[in-house]
Amino acid sequence: MGVVCALLGCAGASSTAPTVEFAAEDELLFDNSVDLVDKPAIVESEWRGKFERRVTRADIIAVVKIESLSSDEDLRRSSYRLTAKVIDRLKGRSDREFVLRAHDDEPGFQSVRVNEDRLLRDSFVAFIRWENDPEFEQLLPRWHLSPDSAAVRDKVAFFLSPPPGDGRTQVEVLGP
Repeated sequence: MGVVCALLGCAGASSTAPTVEFAAEDELLFDNSVDLVDKPAIVESEWRGKFERRVTRADIIAVVKIESLSSDEDLRRSSYRLTAKVIDRLKGRSDREFVLRAHDDEPGFQSVRVNEDRLLRDSFVAFIRWENDPEFEQLLPRWHLSPDSAAVRDKVAFFLSPPPGDGRTQVEVLGP
């Protein structure tokens, strides 16, 4: 188990350990998938949108380069294994390299399959949330990859360090 834990970048008592339990809403945010949205839109009327929640809930946000991508198959199912090398850390601490997986029964499997070339060519911003796997008594990375664009980095920086509010300004959102 120690070798598996080292390969997956598991977090025992290290600084990569999650501070909050993996919640049901985290499954939608950390869906083991890839998106191709270079300029994420933040909808003003949407309270705590998906991108903001992903930034807030992530244990680790890092710019990564996928060093290798392989497909694993057995009698029961197929999966992808992506080895990601950390180029720049934006939030949290992590090993310099970690392994991400997408199984064929997960929504993200198809996004990896259709973007294999791009995954190996471009860098991405990885949003990682640790999930406790009680069967193997270890933490597994749940993840989401977005393009490493200036707009994605700017949005991440904004939500990590929002500007101070102005006490003279109040905003009221009214429904239609």
